[in-house]
Amino acid sequence: MAYVAAFAGSHPLAKRVGAWPAVFGAAGAVALASWAVADRRG
Repeated sequence: MAYVAAFAGSHPLAKRVGAWPAVFGAAGAVALASWAVADRRG
């Protein structure tokens, strides 16, 4: 589900910052969210 949100969010972002920065930003956001969820203790 995070992938779909990142995919949808990267398109408007690409119009502002360019294609590759939007791709890297979306990938980074998904990676950070995945790490935060997977690294929970308890």
